[in-house]
Amino acid sequence: MNLEQKREEIRKRQISFDNPDFYEKAFAFAVDQRKLAFTREGDNFKRVCVEEYFDLSVRLDRTQFQDSCAVRNVLRTRRLANLLINDKGELNLAVLPKLIAYLKTYRYSLGPNRQYDSKRQEHLLKTLVKLSENKEIVRLLKGVDKPVSHKYAEQIIRDTLQLPDNVTLTDTHARRAVLSAWLCLLRQNIGSCFATAPGIIIHDEQSDMFFKDVVALMNTGRLKRTFGGVEYSVPLSPSWGGGDLKKLFHLPFGDAYNSCRIWQSPGLQAAFEAAGVIEPEMTVLAKDDQIKRLIRTAVVNGNKQSGRWITAEDIIRAVLLKYLKITEKDLIDYENRPKGMVYGGLLIQPTQGSVKGKTEQCVAFIGKFKEACNALKALADNAMLKAWEFSLASFAETKAQFTRWNLYSSLGLMNEDRGGIGECIFKIVQNKLEESNRRVADTQVEYEQLFSVLKTMESRMQHATSEREAQWLRVEYQSKRNEFYTFEEIRNKDSAKAQRLAQLYNIIVGEYDKLFPNYFQEVYDADMRDVSAGPYDDSPAGFRLLYKYGRSNTSQWTYIYTPSEFVEALVSFFTSTENEISVLPEMEGMQAELSEIVTAVVSLVRTKEFLESSFHRMAIAHKMPMIKNPLEHMDKIEKKPWAYTSGGNMDTLVSCYYRLDYKPTQVSRWVENPVELAVFLAESLKRVSPKIMEPYLVDPSKSMLIHSPTHAFLLKPGSPVLKQAWTNEVFTYTWVRDNIVIPRKNFVEQLWLDEDMMSYLIDHLAESVPIDHRHYFQKTFSRLYGNKQSVTFRNYILQEIYSDKGLKKTAILSPDDIDSAFYSLLPLFSRADLKHRIEKIYAEIPSISEKQREMLLEMFDIVSSTSRAKKVVDAATLQNICKALICLTFEETASEIDYHAAISAAAQKLGYAMPPPLIFADTNWNKEEFGFVVSPGSGEFELWRVDATGQSGFPMSAWRQWLDGSQQEPNWGVYIKPFEYNQ
Repeated sequence: MNLEQKREEIRKRQISFDNPDFYEKAFAFAVDQRKLAFTREGDNFKRVCVEEYFDLSVRLDRTQFQDSCAVRNVLRTRRLANLLINDKGELNLAVLPKLIAYLKTYRYSLGPNRQYDSKRQEHLLKTLVKLSENKEIVRLLKGVDKPVSHKYAEQIIRDTLQLPDNVTLTDTHARRAVLSAWLCLLRQNIGSCFATAPGIIIHDEQSDMFFKDVVALMNTGRLKRTFGGVEYSVPLSPSWGGGDLKKLFHLPFGDAYNSCRIWQSPGLQAAFEAAGVIEPEMTVLAKDDQIKRLIRTAVVNGNKQSGRWITAEDIIRAVLLKYLKITEKDLIDYENRPKGMVYGGLLIQPTQGSVKGKTEQCVAFIGKFKEACNALKALADNAMLKAWEFSLASFAETKAQFTRWNLYSSLGLMNEDRGGIGECIFKIVQNKLEESNRRVADTQVEYEQLFSVLKTMESRMQHATSEREAQWLRVEYQSKRNEFYTFEEIRNKDSAKAQRLAQLYNIIVGEYDKLFPNYFQEVYDADMRDVSAGPYDDSPAGFRLLYKYGRSNTSQWTYIYTPSEFVEALVSFFTSTENEISVLPEMEGMQAELSEIVTAVVSLVRTKEFLESSFHRMAIAHKMPMIKNPLEHMDKIEKKPWAYTSGGNMDTLVSCYYRLDYKPTQVSRWVENPVELAVFLAESLKRVSPKIMEPYLVDPSKSMLIHSPTHAFLLKPGSPVLKQAWTNEVFTYTWVRDNIVIPRKNFVEQLWLDEDMMSYLIDHLAESVPIDHRHYFQKTFSRLYGNKQSVTFRNYILQEIYSDKGLKKTAILSPDDIDSAFYSLLPLFSRADLKHRIEKIYAEIPSISEKQREMLLEMFDIVSSTSRAKKVVDAATLQNICKALICLTFEETASEIDYHAAISAAAQKLGYAMPPPLIFADTNWNKEEFGFVVSPGSGEFELWRVDATGQSGFPMSAWRQWLDGSQQEPNWGVYIKPFEYNQ
């Protein structure tokens, strides 16, 4: 396309600065040109590398329900795995050099919000280079076989590759699933940070261990670690988490519903297609209309509220209930029926035509709901990768002795535990002991009486007056002596049994203590419904009890979800272990007593009183308030005998996984302000020997483990600014103050705003205000006079909001919202200066030649010739225009140059954007890094979550108590000996 044709096409598409979607439209133009250029491209590997998933990404970004960067990563890695492993299960090593070359050429996408793809693309390239160079990884991949008779493992492979049930699984499928899991970037999406952080290190930096783990999970259904003479094992997680199902978003009702566009969510579309609610053959617009009606009918209509916070899971559930014409009560009634009444066979592909009656409809709902949820999750998550992560998480509890188990607390195995199993056993044993002691006492009386009689007869025999009398006495004496020996034997036997009964309680409880871990295990549950927390607080991890039946085959183990399942598992345990205990040498002759004890215990655990007392024991053990009638208020109880929440112990996980007999070494402290935290991090790294730190100087992507008081994540010692902090010889506090804090504070102090600039910021902030209050908000700030510093203006906005009852009541904007907006937008500048700034930014990027700069500026003239843009331009728009012009000029969608990072760095260097943050860690979350910034709103040095380029960010105010010294425990900590978790 020549310049005139391009100019005409740009005019037709209305690609100009006037259009708020200028960047998106410019990228769409480049995408279309790329499609034309690759129309006849027959190389599937090249097509995968350049694929932008544009339409899908637009819908994802528009609905903001699932992160488009995660979806693109899952789709691309799945396609590559399918291409790299042929139908015979063989890895195509010959094509790897060409594929690596393609990835290098098209590594960085130029599209909107594609800066979040950079980390994923770099990981993908690094893994493929390893695959081409590391023969051990190739060997391990070839060793992956399909699981045998393990339904969980089989389903995880199907979910990973999106295979229908009618496809027979092969070794090829298993290898493709494992390869896609390795190529995909691991991210945290629920409260599993204690496993995600070390998991990322294993997955990214210790790939051979990842492959060995997955092979073990596929072949045996478990991970094992043996050291110190003890074997620790955890089963394959049957779940790969909730993904985006529980992500909250606000669904407006009434007229505002038409503007929310949630029905355009590709995840919801995939869910309803999988459930058979909409037809896959329908057009995209037709699907949108139908989903819009379904949500309106099931959720919106009849609701008098202005809106509600809701999850995708809530929407899917409500729509399916409405679609199948059943209610929540119908489901509860169905689920509470005895097991024998469940029509299990109907779970296989129930069709709408065959659904008759409430029972069949409930069965259909359960099947469709599961399929719908899995389809939505699979769009943004790799099932195999998440299942491995959650299996790893169970190591966090493995090393605990049974006496520290949640189950132990609930059973009441001590004899003083009222209503517990120990009390039941103790009472029976005590009664038996008392009865035996009574028999011993009674026998002793008889024994002593006979002894006296014998002594008397001995005396009479000595003084017998005749042989006849003596003979009679000898016969009588012999009879009494036999009777005496009989009583002596009975007495000794009863006495011995009494002594053994005195030890019976300890023997039985001790054996149960040994046997419980063989029959039960507490493992991480990614689907724990009891867990809830803020999006940036570490959610408490959910752990669930599973019953193993004393078997080693993990596919036969079952998870316990309800009180009845808990009771039945206990009953099974006590009846199954009776024979194991009865054959013990110390139990010889005590089988009848054991049988009576087991019968009594089984009767006890079936009672309502035992269940209620188990909740009370749990409350005491965890120092939590007692709940009256706990069985009627299960939703209020966080820690149940079969399910509980915990912080998740990364120390235990790391020690067990890496076979350490001790906790991994860390330095820790509490901090009183963010500057102290920055200094602590740099000082901690300075303590580490230079030899250990050498790899971090070479590879900035290498990680160390670190934790805040509530979150485990990954320290990045090689991050450019942080590396400067710990490699210099200057006193650390002085260096941080003079090189980080003061220059950034000086920059913020120079951020002055005139009336046009303040109006521009108000208009931008208004877009985040609920539509019902937007006009009133803009009216409140319609009169702005003079010039203000950014900090002063932010405080003025907050003062007006807090003093206005209407605005304050609706909590339309928080200080964090304003600070985040200011960080992306400032500094503002005059529209007349736009071209000059663009030219200066391009001049700072070495890869852009002088001739290319001329072409870019010529394109600037084309798209701005008819522009009637606002007088003011913000920093984010400036950078987006620079990227959009590259798309238009060179018709590129991706490049070997990371223009997101290069343009942001240039803008920061020139003072056209906020100074670069001191990025020090990977959050584990989908997008952000942790960094220190001086906020343009508060003017203070603060901890934020930021994107990797430093273009956008948000304050970590949720952690304020851990940064201002108000909470001194727990501490921040850095694991300073990475060789301990690299074995």
